[in-house]
Amino acid sequence: MCTINTEDKILNASIVLFSQKGYSSVTTKEIAKEAGVSEMTLFRHFENKHNLFEKAFDKFVFSPKFIALFEGLEWDLERDLNIICSSYLDTLYKNQNIILMHFKNEELNPEFDAALFRFPNEFQKLLGCYFEEMRNRGAVRENPETLATSFLATNFGLFITSLVMNKLTFETDIQACIASCVKIFAKGITC
Repeated sequence: MCTINTEDKILNASIVLFSQKGYSSVTTKEIAKEAGVSEMTLFRHFENKHNLFEKAFDKFVFSPKFIALFEGLEWDLERDLNIICSSYLDTLYKNQNIILMHFKNEELNPEFDAALFRFPNEFQKLLGCYFEEMRNRGAVRENPETLATSFLATNFGLFITSLVMNKLTFETDIQACIASCVKIFAKGITC
C-alpha cells in the first residue's frame, strides 16, 4: 500500500484550504492541522506560506507536458486546436481548486498573481508561436498574439461557464462543445 509523504500531505491540504478560504485567509497553522503535521514541519519543508503556495501551484498546474504537446502537433489547424483545447480545459478542470482560490483571494498580491498567471502566460506564448508558424505556412491570416488571446479567452469562458453552472448551460457534452468551438474558430481564421 502506498503512503503519501509529508510534503504531499501539506501540499494537498494547502490547496484544499486555499480554495475554500482564499490564500489570505488561511494560516500555516490551519494547513499543518489539516495535513496532520506540526507547523514546524510545514516550515521545515516550505519555509513560509508563499513558498508553499508556489510549490503547490507548480505541482498542480505547471506542466512541461505542454511543451511536448506543442512539439507533437501535426500542423492541421482544426485537429491541432482540438488537441490544444482539450489539454487546456483538462488542465483547468484538474486545477479548479487553485482557480477558485484566486477568486476568493480578496487582496491583490503581485507575487501571488505572478505565480498564478505563469501557466496561462506560458500557454499563451506557446499558442502564439503555433499561430505564428501557421501564419508562416499560409494557413491563418490574423495576428498570432491576438489569435492566442482570443482562443484562450474563449476556452476559459467555456470552463468558467461550466464551473459556475455546474454543467454547460446549453446542455451539451463538453467534447461536442470543444469540437464546435474549434471548428468555428478555425473556419474564421483560415486563409
